[in-house]
Amino acid sequence: MNNDLIRTYSYRISQANRSQLVVVIYDLAIDYLKEACQLEKVEEKRHNIVNAGRAIDQLIVGLNMEFDLSQNLFIIYNHIKRSLISASVKLDNGELERVIALLSKLRKSFYEVSKADESAPLMKNTQNVYAGLTYSRLGACESVTNNANRGYIV
Repeated sequence: MNNDLIRTYSYRISQANRSQLVVVIYDLAIDYLKEACQLEKVEEKRHNIVNAGRAIDQLIVGLNMEFDLSQNLFIIYNHIKRSLISASVKLDNGELERVIALLSKLRKSFYEVSKADESAPLMKNTQNVYAGLTYSRLGACESVTNNANRGYIV
């Protein structure tokens, strides 16, 4: 995962409410698995599979087991974890594609839920990010403000 994508995910996480955060975690897992499918080096492929597994772990930790839906999701997430372990051992892109398809379906469902959730972001006092394009004779350049105090005033 490149630095721009990491910054994008960091921003999305800092601005997300509970349901949006679940969607971000799904996106992270899917991106790691898509990248793993494209990689040839075994160690890099396994590293991305492990990172996707960590994202699934976060989804498992966030479940409230008092609800039947959470228990069903727990079963699905455990199946995904077993599939990731199998894919990591066998280096099977077909297994990874099946996991990506399953995660994409779940993500779509949670995305629909997140559109209805109007609660406040979980993180408070986060840095405001303003970005835009500036134009010069050399072309367009991206401009991002960088607040040096990062939300702290002394």
